Order: sequence, then C-alpha cells, then structure tokens
Amino acid sequence: MKTKLLNLITLILLLTGFCPNIFGQPKLSTNPETIINGKVWVPTYAITKGEQFFLSKLELTGNLKFKGKDFKHLEFFYDISKEEIITPIQTKDNTICNIVVNSCFLEGFTVFENDKSYHFKRGDLIHEDLQPADYYQVFTGSKLSYIVKHTKMRMLNSRNNGSKIFKYIDDSRMYMIVNNKLSNIKNKTDLLNFFPQKKKKIKKFIRAEKLKINKHTPLNALPILAKFDQ
Repeated sequence: MKTKLLNLITLILLLTGFCPNIFGQPKLSTNPETIINGKVWVPTYAITKGEQFFLSKLELTGNLKFKGKDFKHLEFFYDISKEEIITPIQTKDNTICNIVVNSCFLEGFTVFENDKSYHFKRGDLIHEDLQPADYYQVFTGSKLSYIVKHTKMRMLNSRNNGSKIFKYIDDSRMYMIVNNKLSNIKNKTDLLNFFPQKKKKIKKFIRAEKLKINKHTPLNALPILAKFDQ
C-alpha cells in the first residue's frame, strides 16, 4: 500500500513539474535574453508554508549574474534546503514552467524585498576556504565582509494530538572576512571581537533593538554592521 501511495505521489509531482517542449532553448518569461539550460524543477517535499525558501517566499524579485552577464528584474525563488535557484520560464509554445538555473554558470544573485537588498555570490568567488558551488549571502562594509551560509534543517516534530509533521529550522553558518582571513562567527561575542573600540555602543544597540546573534537569526547582524562598520 505504501509503495503504491509513493508511486502515485511521485507521478503527481512529475506531472506538475513537467512542461512540454522543454527541449529547444527556453527563455525567461521576464527577459528576452536566453540564459537558462537547467533542469525542470520538481518539488520534493510539501511547499505550502515555504519554510525551506529564502525569506519563506516562492515569489522573489531580483537580479541574476549568469556567465558574467547581469539579468535584471527577474522572478525567482531560492530553495535553501536543496541549494537551488528556481525561475519561471516561457518555452517556445508559450507554456510556463519552473526550472532550476544551471549552477555551473550562475555566479550570484540579488534579492530585492521592500526597501532591502540581499546579495549572494558563489563560494569560489568569495574565498578559497568556502564551498565553491554553494551560495553565500555577502555584506561588505568598509573594513569587514560578513558572510552567511543559509542552511535549513528538515526536522520531524510531534504534535499534541500524536500526529507528526516536518518543519524546517534555520541552521546557518556565519563568517567574517578581514584582510582575506576567514573567521567563524557563532554568537554576539564573536561579532564584538571585531569591534574592540565600539563594544559598549554595540551592546547598547543590540539591547535597544532586541537583536539575537546566532545561527537561527544570522540576518540580525546586518543592522549592526551597517551602523558600526563605517
């Protein structure tokens, strides 16, 4: 019974992810230039809550840097759990489907959300000690570069009624680059060590803004760096 059910689910996912005429160069629905030759995206797990995606969203707007060329104002989303950038494309018969951007040629991307922008680069373009094929969020200040490797862990949680569900939790890794030296950042103390002359002011700022610096909230370091790394 379980085997039949799994086969049925797999068939449904394949049908929803498949688009006809994928062969022949597809084009982005929001850009006349042809830049993609990736595989068709098929969701592996439930995506209703979007927990495995960057900013928990399936609809992001931003730019992609593909083979040295910038493509602007595109629609895409970032599956952190599988390290995939997915974007809708338009095939030659005007059908729309989602495909995974070929990571061999995608050098980086930028996400625009409200009045904020989030910049990502491939590891081999940042530092030799980072994973070359992974994408890292990069914040560059006047003296420091703050690097975040967003990671989502899929955990099985039990409910009060005895049922079990999967959920994703942040388990990100944080780094600082100073004079080309890569250092790990695990908490507020590690971050403060890079600002020996400003520790008191930063501590006061952290309390006032109610910020926590850890692997579950890596973006909380950004307002600190924006204010004090000048």
